[in-house]
Amino acid sequence: MRALLDGIDRLALWGARLACWLIGAMLALIVAEVASRKLLGISLEFAWEYASYLLAISFLAGSGHVLRAGFHVRVQLALNALAPRRARLLDGVVTAFTVLVSGFFAYALLRLAYISYLDQTRSFLPSNSLLWPFQALFALGAVVLALQFAARLARIVLDEPTEQGTSDAPLVSTE
Repeated sequence: MRALLDGIDRLALWGARLACWLIGAMLALIVAEVASRKLLGISLEFAWEYASYLLAISFLAGSGHVLRAGFHVRVQLALNALAPRRARLLDGVVTAFTVLVSGFFAYALLRLAYISYLDQTRSFLPSNSLLWPFQALFALGAVVLALQFAARLARIVLDEPTEQGTSDAPLVSTE
């Protein structure tokens, strides 16, 4: 079980690294668009569209790591008001529900990407880009988030810490 949980943590960390690269690419696109307009008087019509795709993908690509690190938004008030065992039980029930919701979300995004692939759906914007590659990456981020919620539930059942709590703490064992 430890190997599976560590594998999910590693996958989430790779998602976070991908998110960082995508944010850098988004920044480069926006800077190129602004520079091109100011210096050359030419608009890179695809830049804002692609920057939007990169933003959406980076949002979900990094979410699994954010959850493991303990930085997702949570309402701690209810848990703090309960005895530790009851708080753990409530946390487990809420996390189980979240596994279902995030799993359905990941499934829906995978299905959307697959249907877009079959239909060869294209953007209505000037780039006329195929949408399925962007949707597939977005769906992959949702899958990683759903897996991280499942790993969180497993940690609750195993009575292990669910979050690392600091962004600089190692999230996977190095052994």
